[in-house]
Amino acid sequence: MTVYWVVWDAAAHWIVDRLEREGALPALSRMRERGVFAAARPARPNCQTPPSLATLFTGTWPSEHQVTGYTVPGAGEGVASHVSGFSPGFPAAAPVWETLSEHDLTSALVHAPWVFGHDGGVGPHIDGAVEAYSRRLTRHAVRVLDPVVGSQEWGIGAFRVEAVVQAQPAQEVRIRVRPGDGADTNGLSLTPDARWQPLRLDGDHGTWVACVRVDGRLLLVHTGVWQARTAGRNPKTLHRLALCPPFAGEGVGPLYREGVFGPRLAEGGDGSAEEFFLSSVECVARSFGAAADAVLETHHADLVVVYLPMTDDVGHELLGWCDERSAAHRADIAETVWSYIRRCYQWSDSVLGRVLDRAGEQDSVVLGADHGMVGSTHLVHLNDRLVRSGLARTAPDGNLDADRSEVFYHPANNGSLWAGPSLAGDPERARDAMERACTALSSLTDPDTGRPVVAGFLHRDGDRPADLAADPAVVYVVLADDYQPTAQLLGGGAVVRRAPKTGAHVVYTGDSRLHAVHAAVGPGIGADGEAGVIDNTRSAALVLAQLGLHRAAPDRPAAGPSETTDER
Repeated sequence: MTVYWVVWDAAAHWIVDRLEREGALPALSRMRERGVFAAARPARPNCQTPPSLATLFTGTWPSEHQVTGYTVPGAGEGVASHVSGFSPGFPAAAPVWETLSEHDLTSALVHAPWVFGHDGGVGPHIDGAVEAYSRRLTRHAVRVLDPVVGSQEWGIGAFRVEAVVQAQPAQEVRIRVRPGDGADTNGLSLTPDARWQPLRLDGDHGTWVACVRVDGRLLLVHTGVWQARTAGRNPKTLHRLALCPPFAGEGVGPLYREGVFGPRLAEGGDGSAEEFFLSSVECVARSFGAAADAVLETHHADLVVVYLPMTDDVGHELLGWCDERSAAHRADIAETVWSYIRRCYQWSDSVLGRVLDRAGEQDSVVLGADHGMVGSTHLVHLNDRLVRSGLARTAPDGNLDADRSEVFYHPANNGSLWAGPSLAGDPERARDAMERACTALSSLTDPDTGRPVVAGFLHRDGDRPADLAADPAVVYVVLADDYQPTAQLLGGGAVVRRAPKTGAHVVYTGDSRLHAVHAAVGPGIGADGEAGVIDNTRSAALVLAQLGLHRAAPDRPAAGPSETTDER
């Protein structure tokens, strides 16, 4: 008996529900017809990826697992310090696969966090695991090729690549890696505007490359370089993982946002920029899909976890334009943008279909997500407001000086305001400073509409409104719909500015668009159909129960901000 746990990053219930009803997700339809389908409340107060995955995988809230942001504030040296929530040592509560190990049950994991220890090893309970996100060497990049010069050198991180533009008019590009152990010295040929191809840089590293024509220029693009690592006790799984194509952890979204591939649809583009961006995310789908297949075909595990990030990548760049409840919504392009969202979700659904095909009658399949996503139009530079109100201070170089500040928005950008270290041990002064900070931020308005951008403040546990009398040290800011916080300190100009990304998820405001998808089929899981709204702690409890172990999921924190329930 095996439980297969598939996680689609940022797969919002409202998106998945709509796509499934359109008939676009046949694998999910198989689960919905036979089992449970629900919306799941994510981690709170912060619902960025690490806290939300920690809640999903441990079945506990951030107050217990201690992952409180994408980077965790106060976890390093100094009050303004922060470290990655994916660092070894987190989460403070045990993920499900650690609980299974105590009962001699094994796990196989595809790019799940918190599997490899400080020493890079895994425990004897791991059948097989692959992970690469923690070891990125260089981000994606673009090179403008000279169409006349024959041989041109391109640095991909520490690796040197030779690009040769061949005969016109096709302008085929020949790529060759400088000789090295395992390098693709024979090279490969790229035709402009054709599919991305994997390029092996040496025995341990690779990337994906493509050529594209933009405004008469020939661009050579790569997706970045990571060093994947594998471990476990199943040699067949490790062998198959070693044969997988290079790891691609994200598409080229920042380059797309900068207009490198031409104007975006919302800026008058013809969709070619979106097509190229989406094709880069397809590299991620191919990379993760190959790793998933390797594990599915060879594992001997009791639990198989398959993490897929594509839906988060595309959501951040495109979702707002087809979110009818967001001011980012663009009726003129929404249908076209939705087709891109659909295509990305179908890549994830295809992997889910292969999982369902692999599962036997006594196996269970659980589909989950860490959080949902909402449309976004503006960034709010909170520290600029606090500096201008005399509460936060800047250093001579213009950066935030947290040590001299009374109150500052934490550089971790997890939604939290912190009282400065000079107020430690003096709750009355801390309360007074935090009250002044809340008043200053509450007066912020959108310069174009006059709309207030701050909706309220939450207690650090996310279970109730902030209580400055009892706990003034840390308070979470809840922004109005379409506004997201940023720790960037501008030093001048408008505090509220247009956001380049159209989709976001930082603080859980109670909005149902931030609810994750949850679905499950298997022995003892009745075909209950719509199960309403559950807590995302429930998935871990369900996985354990299906494997014969029982652990009650913690009660949902008491309501903070009012929840909206339009699930579409």
